This record gives sequence, structure tokens and C-alpha cells, in this order.
Amino acid sequence: MSTPELSIVLPCYNESAGLAEILRRFEALGGEIEFELILVDNGSRDDTQAVLQNLLPSHPFARSVHVPENLGYGHGISQGLKAARGAILAWSHADLQTDPVDVFRAAELLRSSAAPERTIVKGYRHGRALGDRIISRGMQVVALLLLRRWIPEINAQPKVFSRELMPFIPHPPDDFNFDIYVLYRALRNGWTIRKIDVEFPPRRFGVSHWAATWKSKCRTILRSKWFMLRLGLGLWQ
Repeated sequence: MSTPELSIVLPCYNESAGLAEILRRFEALGGEIEFELILVDNGSRDDTQAVLQNLLPSHPFARSVHVPENLGYGHGISQGLKAARGAILAWSHADLQTDPVDVFRAAELLRSSAAPERTIVKGYRHGRALGDRIISRGMQVVALLLLRRWIPEINAQPKVFSRELMPFIPHPPDDFNFDIYVLYRALRNGWTIRKIDVEFPPRRFGVSHWAATWKSKCRTILRSKWFMLRLGLGLWQ
């Protein structure tokens, strides 16, 4: 197997219902760049493993990483990135809220950048509810106050970057703060962020465990603020 230029990591937690469509859509899109799709079974309790074993032999561009116990969203992405072989790395959602084509659009923008090895390309979401947009903007303000960086749409996907970034993110958190950690560490070490507009329709598969209700959203916001405070004070490297 030749080494792909682009490695795309999708953490999957109890999303077996969408795996066939994910594979079909990525297979239809990958003509311009050689890529691999890494589906991380992030401690799923449904039949994800059985579905992957059935589907993957028919999709040679894809493979799986099995995480026996779900330790968090960030841990799943980290395991996928460790297994990746490409010079360009990416992660995105496995619930198809972010169109798979956006990963390839972001990769093309990265390749055409003046300094692709020092650039992150990330999504900027459209089509979200007003309350969610307000929360996102509020978290950007918090990041500006605690980290002294303006980081647009922190949790928007995809995120695409050169492998050169990996040594600068040595201790990523296991939870949903993975995104802010990577973006902050990149900016702190001289990377540039470029944005692409992405549509963000409702989830088709799976259930969000950290933003499904207002209670879970409030808990997520508090944990993110606490993490950013420690990150800004140098208590998390």
C-alpha cells in the first residue's frame, strides 16, 4: 500500500448506523488526492466493530482503530492521529454534520497556502441555531480573555494541518477540549489559521453526549473555561 498524502480521522462512538454512508461518500470524493480514512471505534457499545469488519474489506482506502474503552472524544482523535501515515492530517465528525467534501476543500486550501507546514485550515459553521451561535461566540471571547488569542468557531470541523504540528501538541486532553488545545498550541508556536465556510445541518446519526441538552451544554462550558484558565496559566502544556 502506498503512503497517502492525506489522513482523515473520524472518531466514532455508537454510530454504526452511519458507517456505510460515510464510506460511500468518502469513496466518491477522493479523486484529487491520495488519502486514507481512519475510523476510530472509540469504545462503542453498539455493533460498530461488526459493521466495520463487514464493510472495510470493500473499501481499501479505509481502516479502523479500535479503542476498547471510551476515554473521551479527544482520546479517540489522538489514537487515530497516532496511526495516521499521511503528510497532511485531518479530523472531522463521523455524524455527517460536516460534509465529507469539506475535508478535501480544506486540504486543497492548505496545499495552496504560502506556508502549508505552518497553517491550520478549519471550518466556520453556518446554519446553526441562534443559541448555539451565541455560545460559540461567547467561548471565543473567553478564549481571548484567558488565552489572549481570538480563535473563531473553536469546535467547528474539519481541521486540516501538516504533520509538522504534531510535536507541538504533546499532551492533548482526552475530552472535548482537544480542539482548543490544538488550536492554542498552534497559534502560540507561530501557526496561522485559515477558515472555510461549512454548512452544519442537524445530526443524522448518533447522539451528542456533551451538547445534547442545556444542562450538558452548561457543564461543557464550565469545563472548557476551567481548561482554558489552566492552559493560559501554563498549568497544562
